[in-house]
Amino acid sequence: MASGTTDRKARSGEIIRAAQEAFSRHGFKKTTIEEIAHRLGMVKSALYYYYPNKQELFLAVVEREVVQFFENIRSLIDAGHTAEEKLKIYSRQSNKFHRDFDNLYNLTADDIIQNYDGLVSMRNKFFGENVALIASILESGRRAAIMKDPRQAARLFLFSLSGIFQNYKLEKKPVPDRMLSSFVTIFIRGLSR
Repeated sequence: MASGTTDRKARSGEIIRAAQEAFSRHGFKKTTIEEIAHRLGMVKSALYYYYPNKQELFLAVVEREVVQFFENIRSLIDAGHTAEEKLKIYSRQSNKFHRDFDNLYNLTADDIIQNYDGLVSMRNKFFGENVALIASILESGRRAAIMKDPRQAARLFLFSLSGIFQNYKLEKKPVPDRMLSSFVTIFIRGLSR
C-alpha cells in the first residue's frame, strides 16, 4: 500500500474518532464540522477533503460502530457452548451497544429525514448481518434439524429483542440482564418448559 493511502486511511480514522466523540456528546444537530476540524487541529476545508459533508461523516461513524460491534460480538459469542448461551451473550452485548451509543443514535425527526437514505441503507446492512449471525447460531443448536427456516426465526428474534429495547428506552431504564436471559430462554425452549 502506498504511503499516501496509508496516511489518508489513518487520518480518516482520526476524523471518525473525533466525530464520534462530538456526535456522542452533542448529538447530530448540534455538532458542527468546524468543531470536529478544531478538535483535530485542522481547517474545515481540509476535513471536507475526507468527508464532503456532515451526513457522510455521521454515516462513517455509524458504520465504524457497526463494524466494531460485529468484531467484538463474534469473539464473545464463541465463548458460548449452546445456542441459548450464545444468544444470551448476543442479547447482553446488543443491550450494551444500545446503551453505549444512545446519544449518538438519539436523532430527531429532522436528523432522520436529512440522513434517511443513508440511515436506511446502514440499518438494512446491519440488520442483514445480525440476521445472518443469529441464523448461524440457531443452525448450530440441537434443534437445528427441526427448524425449517433459521433466517425467519432470526428475524423474529431480532424484532422481539428490538421491542424489549424500545420498551425500556421509553421508560428510560436499562434492560435488566434477567429480562434478556428470560427472553432468550423462552425463545429457545418455548413457553411450555
